[in-house]
Amino acid sequence: MKNNDILLDVIGDADEKLVPDITEEKKKSHLKWITLGGVCAAAAIGCAVLLPKGNAPLTPPAPSQVTTAPTAAQPDRDIYCLALAAYPDMPHYPEDGNDIAYKKWHEARMKLRDQPADYMNGFDTFFENSTKVFLTDAGSDNRVYSPLSLYMALGMSAEITDGTTRKQILDLLCQDDIQTLRSRANSIWEANYTDDGMARCVLASSLWLNDSYPCNMDTVRTTAKNYYSSIYHGDPADEFYSTMMQNWMNNSTDGLLTDYISHLKMDPQMTLTLASTVNYSGKWRDQFNKEMTAPASFHASDGDIQCEFMNAERLTTYFWGSSFGAVSLPLENNGQMRLLLPDEGISPEELINDGEVIDYLMNNGLYSSSKLASVSLSVPKFDVSSDIDLKEGLESLGVRDIFSSDKADFTPLSENSDGIALSEARQDTRVLIDEEGCKAASLTAMVYAGGAAEPEDHIDFVLDRPFVFEIMSETGLPLFVGIVNRPVQ
Repeated sequence: MKNNDILLDVIGDADEKLVPDITEEKKKSHLKWITLGGVCAAAAIGCAVLLPKGNAPLTPPAPSQVTTAPTAAQPDRDIYCLALAAYPDMPHYPEDGNDIAYKKWHEARMKLRDQPADYMNGFDTFFENSTKVFLTDAGSDNRVYSPLSLYMALGMSAEITDGTTRKQILDLLCQDDIQTLRSRANSIWEANYTDDGMARCVLASSLWLNDSYPCNMDTVRTTAKNYYSSIYHGDPADEFYSTMMQNWMNNSTDGLLTDYISHLKMDPQMTLTLASTVNYSGKWRDQFNKEMTAPASFHASDGDIQCEFMNAERLTTYFWGSSFGAVSLPLENNGQMRLLLPDEGISPEELINDGEVIDYLMNNGLYSSSKLASVSLSVPKFDVSSDIDLKEGLESLGVRDIFSSDKADFTPLSENSDGIALSEARQDTRVLIDEEGCKAASLTAMVYAGGAAEPEDHIDFVLDRPFVFEIMSETGLPLFVGIVNRPVQ
């Protein structure tokens, strides 16, 4: 295959206190597939600016900044930055209680949240269908999946395809046409953007062009505009181009994946590389007392293991269904983590395939079966990760032509697009929690040739057997969903 393009989605934040060193085994597992194709990262340097259209307080650039006179990223090399995305202004959250600063922060936040009422239409169906596929057959292993990461990766892929290839992607994303998808992807980006010093949910992306391959710049600019992307142009065989990409990736993920990225090199034969990162972190609204953390047994399917359990008494809402119980742990200005404990004899995979559970996971308001209760929480600290081969799942979901060079239609990308196909599609995801908060990272790679009242009763909610979790954004968008079979890897 002539072309190898990779799309990387990363969600995470580098906090050494929370994020432990990555094991050598995990490094090898990650590098095993990430080196399959060209990889993305690059230094954020002074370049022409392309600002996306939306409700954010941005000033559009002149068209000439994108179409002509590219800025040299390295004077003695033919490497250029054609456009550099700019993010909305987000004032820091005023932890000192300053009323004026709080008003400014709140207004900026609400301006980004002010999106069309239907901007999330279709995401619930995509979430349900894809989650059932990618969290199935976990066995005794952990399995973590980011629906948002895949949604954005497929959205960008739709921009560079056409015909039946594009229609299959639109059908999976439940969007009628490419214009609707562009608008909704842009709204999802803005509505979920947070970077206020306390919480973070930042999506960044970039397009890396091979200077020997004639790409359609209208397609490139459209993709950049709707996905807050920067555009770079150079020779993928140039080592400096790969170094730029590594720096960009490290900057975009706060160094969380440095051990992975340092080994990544761009494939000299790649045609176009699309990179999308999402950086997520948050602190519990009610942090766990470290003095209450104690070792206890977790009853995994293949035997008991010792874990550190965080313990607390909380007056909170308890949810339940015919086969599960659940609680929600809110994060400061950054959504919530939901913890679902299957009833005895029910596996996490059975929960994921239960329509009642999917309804709960997509419901950001009050769930019908809920009550206020005094809950004794016992939650294992966990660092779980998995990598998923997306190819078979995507094909089962109807996205097939993009994997065949005979059937795939990449004409929006270039008039000379024969032979291009998606050869590898994988997602590597990691989620960590401790007493202070939660961090999560997802890497999707696509290789082309996410009032006071009295309690009614008391509930012991002890997550000492395999369970399901979900991280939901402030707007109600599911960012991650996963199965924890072994809290300690």
